[in-house]
Amino acid sequence: MQNILILKFPHSSLFGGGERHTLLLVEALQKKDFKFFLATSCQVLLKEFSSRKWLVQRWWAGPEPVSKMGLLLWPFTLIPACLGMIYLLIYYRWFKKVRILYCLSLTEKILATLPARIIGLKVIWVEHVTFERWLTKNPLKYLYRYLASLVTIVAISRVIKQQLIDDIRIKQKGITVIYIGIDLSRFKMKEYRWQDSARYNVGCVARIEPEKGIEFLLQAVKLVKEFIPFMRLIIVGEGRERRRLEWLSERLDLKEIIQWVGYQKEVEKWYSYFDVYVLPSVKRESFGITLVEAMASGIPVIASRIGGTVEVIDHKKTGLLAEPGSSRDLADQLLYLFNNRGEIGAMAKRARAKVEKEFSLERMSRDFYLLLRK
Repeated sequence: MQNILILKFPHSSLFGGGERHTLLLVEALQKKDFKFFLATSCQVLLKEFSSRKWLVQRWWAGPEPVSKMGLLLWPFTLIPACLGMIYLLIYYRWFKKVRILYCLSLTEKILATLPARIIGLKVIWVEHVTFERWLTKNPLKYLYRYLASLVTIVAISRVIKQQLIDDIRIKQKGITVIYIGIDLSRFKMKEYRWQDSARYNVGCVARIEPEKGIEFLLQAVKLVKEFIPFMRLIIVGEGRERRRLEWLSERLDLKEIIQWVGYQKEVEKWYSYFDVYVLPSVKRESFGITLVEAMASGIPVIASRIGGTVEVIDHKKTGLLAEPGSSRDLADQLLYLFNNRGEIGAMAKRARAKVEKEFSLERMSRDFYLLLRK
């Protein structure tokens, strides 16, 4: 039995790709003789672990130093946070026989790495998001760089690995790429039926936050709806932008064709309603797990050419790519799929084959198993 302690003390708690990745990984590796403990202030993971009756503990480690306010408060909470972290690590090391520390947010990477190494823990950092000012302009970047030499870093896409090398100056040998994997048994290829159906359901599954660029999708739908009178837009997710975007949809005269369904736990059921899937991100799209899920479901996909999406989609082979922040380009791609329906079946099969080869849960859990067993 290999015991692993997961730590996460984030700036904010949202259910996104990183949280889904963590839940998938824990569920898969618990079947392979691994035992996980979680100590966190993340409300999402606290709730999800508790609902599954997994081992979880609420813990405080101060603000994550990734915002101006967080950096201002950080020195005042540093001593109690450090002492608490040392106690936590010693407790799990000696009483729970933990051998590996698995870090998800900047807080514990800075606070826990050195004491963890001193007491003999192997340390894994997982990087789920591309780096922006929160790290590249952060005064703690240099401490991050030094501590990185003591750990193994797992990047979920090659673009994150390259940023670590180019922007943070981390040595390549300390970084490994392991793509997020999905449980393919949950995603069945849908039957292609556009030719005989008077519908064109455009779907989007995302947190309704500024970086997801949903306003550009709304504007793209406005541009093409006169050419596709039976078009509908289904948006699955919640976030701070929802109220503003609902107002925008009314201004664009789209209220009658948009369905806002909110957060859905069993999101895989919604893919069967979509005829095309769009992820219109404008920044910080490190991978795009929902793209992979849509591709596994046999749905043609469109995504912004940003971050890790270019590693998931081969343009015009397994999906389409559009320029980020361009509603016109998104509209062009929507019309291309609608006007070239004869190509979609082959595209969907190639997309499913790529997911099976590169983005399966089996592959991800195997790669993590080999890494954690070293």
